[in-house]
Amino acid sequence: MRLFPVLPAAFAAAMSLAAPGAASAESPVVIDGGDDDMRDALRDLLPDRPAPTSLFDAERIAEEAAERATVWLRSEGYYAAAVTPQASEEPPEARLLIAPGPRFSLVAPSVEYAGAQPSAEAQARVREALSAVTPGAPARAATVLQAEGDALAALQNSGYADAARGQRRVVVDHAENTMAPEFRFTSGALARLGHVRAEPGDIFRPGFVADLQNWDEGELYTPDALARLRRDLSSTGAVSSVSTRLAPPDADGVRDVVLAIEPARRNAYELGLSYSTSEGAGVVAEWTRRNFTERADSLSVGATLAELQQLVSVELTRPHAAGLGHAVTIGAAIEREALAAYTRQGVALYGSVDASQRLRMGRSYGVRLAANSYDDLASDVRDATVLSGFGELRHDTTEFTLDPRDGSIVTLRLEPSVSAGDTTLGFVRAIAEVRAYESFGREDSFTLAARIRGGWLEPVAGIADDVPPDQRFYAGGGGSVRGYEYNSIYPLERDALGLTPGGQGLLEGSLEARWRFGPRFGAAAFVDAGAAFDSWSDAGDLSIGVGVGLRYNLGFAPLRVDIAVPLDDDYTSADYALYISLGQAF
Repeated sequence: MRLFPVLPAAFAAAMSLAAPGAASAESPVVIDGGDDDMRDALRDLLPDRPAPTSLFDAERIAEEAAERATVWLRSEGYYAAAVTPQASEEPPEARLLIAPGPRFSLVAPSVEYAGAQPSAEAQARVREALSAVTPGAPARAATVLQAEGDALAALQNSGYADAARGQRRVVVDHAENTMAPEFRFTSGALARLGHVRAEPGDIFRPGFVADLQNWDEGELYTPDALARLRRDLSSTGAVSSVSTRLAPPDADGVRDVVLAIEPARRNAYELGLSYSTSEGAGVVAEWTRRNFTERADSLSVGATLAELQQLVSVELTRPHAAGLGHAVTIGAAIEREALAAYTRQGVALYGSVDASQRLRMGRSYGVRLAANSYDDLASDVRDATVLSGFGELRHDTTEFTLDPRDGSIVTLRLEPSVSAGDTTLGFVRAIAEVRAYESFGREDSFTLAARIRGGWLEPVAGIADDVPPDQRFYAGGGGSVRGYEYNSIYPLERDALGLTPGGQGLLEGSLEARWRFGPRFGAAAFVDAGAAFDSWSDAGDLSIGVGVGLRYNLGFAPLRVDIAVPLDDDYTSADYALYISLGQAF
């Protein structure tokens, strides 16, 4: 019987070549032997090389390919494989002859602990993690390394913060065609979490740092608790880097958590540009003072200058002020809108509790007081002061807000309001939206995205026709039905009848196919449809826009260029609309 221990470094090197798709390139090497799948995997593995021009080139390329092929075959369990490099001179050609031999299989692994033994529960979790090394399964390096990583994580999640892996030993038996992994770990002492403190200690108020604690004192250590702590602080934008470490244990074995922070620059400046043929050009500028009151809060002054909207706003945002993941925002704004349906100018005061978008389930709520005056509309509503509240539930399983590729977003929003001015009434707006994303192909190169949005406005005192125009529903524009002017789709007969513009209800939908060609460039094709109406019987009378687009990945978000064609002449006279912006349309 021949037993061969495989050194950890060599085993890791095998793992580095275990993924066939690691390098997608063409190689001049001709591969003989093995089956079709094996030859395809090896071709993907071999690096791009020009065709050999001499016998020396052919020998060099063949030998390099043989080394890579041998490592990959061993990582896949072919420990008896023979790879023979061959080279010819006329014509110059590099060739590999593969004799894979039998594929070795796994046997049940063993595990040892150096020093103190972890608890029985922790050992059970380790054994469960190592059960992925199934006796009789192919002896793939990836399986062994993944199981070892999962076993270490099981120890850490059981409260052993200082757990570490020891020297792994893998024994290959050529007589039995088996591979037996032997795992070694050091668990260290059980750790319990104490208080949080920051270093340096003069960046944030102690009370704010204490509020970031997401565990009870004395609770067992878990990596997730510290990861969430770092994420909660870094998401505020007040730090440029943050790390955590555990302080030495006290007499009871409790260890405080130390946040090592580097503050971000106190002042931030942002500038954004957008353009569409239907909505014109827009510039958004913002100045932010970070860590304004040493609670990681921010004071922002923003301005928007666009053809349809001019806005100046001031906001103070305090992250985690309403619980972890829930920020409190208060603000004021002066705004002017010049739409096809009406012109509005007014001021607003508002406050809200906003759930972080990273939360799977978020609950947001708030209140807004706005005083507006209206021009360029047929109805008698000229002035309105509206006190409105909102409550919103959002369930989000996507990963990247500006370019989601998988998952869904479901949003439900309720807005009760009271309006006084030319008319006095009470009403409630209800809005629901579902977005879904599914990706296919190699490296998720194709994404199918869909959304549907509906809304309804119901008066509880007064009549719906007296609702201020900016509180009614409209469709059309870059985030709605592309190809049409912003908020241009609503029952046009209301203008002729001297009624407030907009609809009492809304129905919109979009379907978009997105392709990615490499790491930077992409394309899209889409169809949008929408209608604003006064009766659900008219909801099916949809205005449709179709189009195509280009995408360029800027790293943090895609640059979007869309051309849309409207198919309903009743709401537009333009032949097409062009949109340039950051992020996907939805």
